[in-house]
Amino acid sequence: MTNNIEAIGDTRFYQDDTHMDYNKLYTIDEALDAITQKKYGKDVRYALRVGLERVYHDAQANSRDNNLEVARARGKFDTLSQNLMSINASADAANQKASQLVNDKVDKNGAAQVTWAMLAQDAREHISGNKVAVVGNNAVSTSNIVDGSITDTKLDERMGFGLMIAGRLLIDATNSQVELSNGSWFQVGKRKASTNQTLTAPLPKTGLSQYVIYNDETRSLYVKTLNDISNIGNRETILAILFNGALVHPQSSPFVKTVGLKVGERLDYVNADWGTIIQGEITLDLKTRTVRGRKKGDFIVAYQNYFIHGIEEFEITYEDYFARLLLFDRETKKFQVVGMDFYDDHKKTPIPKTASLLKIAEIYNGEIRHISSNSNIFLANQETKQKLGITLEQLKVDLQTKRTVIVTLGDSTTDGYRTSDYSGNTLENLTPKPNTYTEILNGIVNGQKGYGFNHKFYNRGFSGKTIAWLKENLDAVLAPITEKIDYAFISMGINDNVYEKSNIQSFEENHIDIVNRLVAKGIKPILMSTQAEFENYNRFGSKINSIADTIKKDLANELDIPFIDYNAGTRNILNNSEYSIKALIPDMCHFGDLGHQKGAEFLASQLIHQTVVISESSKVGYQNNKVVSDLNYSDFLSDEQDEVKFIERTDGFDLEGQLNSSQTKTMFEVSVYIERPSIVHYFGDNVIVTSNGQSLSDGAVLDIGFYRITAKNRPGVASKFRGLKFNLKEV
Repeated sequence: MTNNIEAIGDTRFYQDDTHMDYNKLYTIDEALDAITQKKYGKDVRYALRVGLERVYHDAQANSRDNNLEVARARGKFDTLSQNLMSINASADAANQKASQLVNDKVDKNGAAQVTWAMLAQDAREHISGNKVAVVGNNAVSTSNIVDGSITDTKLDERMGFGLMIAGRLLIDATNSQVELSNGSWFQVGKRKASTNQTLTAPLPKTGLSQYVIYNDETRSLYVKTLNDISNIGNRETILAILFNGALVHPQSSPFVKTVGLKVGERLDYVNADWGTIIQGEITLDLKTRTVRGRKKGDFIVAYQNYFIHGIEEFEITYEDYFARLLLFDRETKKFQVVGMDFYDDHKKTPIPKTASLLKIAEIYNGEIRHISSNSNIFLANQETKQKLGITLEQLKVDLQTKRTVIVTLGDSTTDGYRTSDYSGNTLENLTPKPNTYTEILNGIVNGQKGYGFNHKFYNRGFSGKTIAWLKENLDAVLAPITEKIDYAFISMGINDNVYEKSNIQSFEENHIDIVNRLVAKGIKPILMSTQAEFENYNRFGSKINSIADTIKKDLANELDIPFIDYNAGTRNILNNSEYSIKALIPDMCHFGDLGHQKGAEFLASQLIHQTVVISESSKVGYQNNKVVSDLNYSDFLSDEQDEVKFIERTDGFDLEGQLNSSQTKTMFEVSVYIERPSIVHYFGDNVIVTSNGQSLSDGAVLDIGFYRITAKNRPGVASKFRGLKFNLKEV
């Protein structure tokens, strides 16, 4: 314990006899209190140490790097000049000591150097044997060093800066990432290195200087900061240095590309940054090789987080069909069309200073490729429609073999305007639509045997909207869906006034535009006719069907894409079902909950391959290959092993499933779509029959809709099942 006699009666000192936590970095105030209050010497000494450490730590954290480096350079002196004077004094002392060593050097007997003959025998043995010689700095002439005599571990640890000589180093501060492209080469002194794969590394945001480093031993790319750059190894090469939002090194390189830094964007136009047209229209006429730009109120080009407007209209004609680039100069606000070079020629071409150029589009092989909306950049004067070769059978196969994502694009009849707890869709977010045909259909498909891939159907219907609106807003409509979309159902037309002649051409052209843009996004389009309706105040259901739906049907045939006649299916429900019309379509235009349920069931009959359509009196037995069962029956089995057996014709059936088991199994299951109200009979013994999970009695009436009918055995007794018969109910 510290002697505290001199502090008796002074409450500022020696009042605390608890011990400090020797692993804790205390604050400076805590350390100062401990120095005056602690009774034990070891606590006082630790408080002194931790206080100094805290001062250094806070200085490092709160000071700018340049101030900290100056502080380090001053060391224990008040000024740099005092430190320099101390260094000079040390150097003078070292010179005096060196002079003394010269005077005391080994006697060479007056000779200029020590000869072999002057050495004693033990010295000769040490030099010529396997002994390790220890020499001082600069004590060996370079002419005496033979190849391989010095290992890498004895080389200077600081390998220095690398010079990029091929490839590309991308420093993307916007996305906090650096990327070294496959095939990049760089040189360090006389040594060259390359990478045979594209490497990426995070670029954290920090106030410290950052060093982009490639390690040619581990073949890895990473970023170090000022705090750990002193530990750089002899296989690490500094490719770039960043500080305070700017590229410090290299100042100019065609192989170093930056995004979001104060210095950068120096690459030539082949690797220029992509800009987008967000207002205005650019068209390419392939026949005349002419690019035209037209204002739509204003011409606006966007890049990163800013835009440029006030751009004049333009028309540029180029000479041949070779690959071209459409560029925009941010400084002059002018567009230009330039040719692409062959790579070998490009390497020999002086690289211009083109930091102001943005790449807007690539023109090649009859296409104009870009990242803008297709409503802003597109081909003009296209006389023929490209056949796409998309079939509904593809979708049926996909639903049975892989997870499939589908979006329904439509108006209020898709949005579910009259469904319970309706809330309209918005461009910004996805809205749950549990009572619409979209999500009901999703549940039906996922509930089918063999369809367990967690398929997803998204509802993107917008009340009151037209196909022209969808064309202008397609990208925004799809934006909230973050996963890849496989198919899109397009069901527009009720709001488009297509019974007016002036609207017919644009109605067709807008559909073509949307179809082409969906295909460009990798989405397969499917056209749907409108939902049946019969109000005639603002709309005329019969004209919508006869004009809009006919246009879509013909267009689907021309483009070779699927067409689902949703109008025919929903019209049949309204005309031939026994449901309450008011329950189906409460305002004569929009389906309610029941209408959407029945609409979804019709669509299920079009998408589920195993569906048996009942349009007249018919029977369904084991011979129908759309029936599924847990029973074993195969040509590989003997008659005795078969659980479905041939029988003498009974009730019109030649096959019968037979099972006597303590376990419950599905003996017979089939999905049927009833197109007319029908009476159903089933034939079997000791079986439990259900329809859509509900008990089904023999002789029940099934109204229009989709039904999954299942027959299961009764455990512990002999169960038999032969099939189903449907008889149309008399009107």
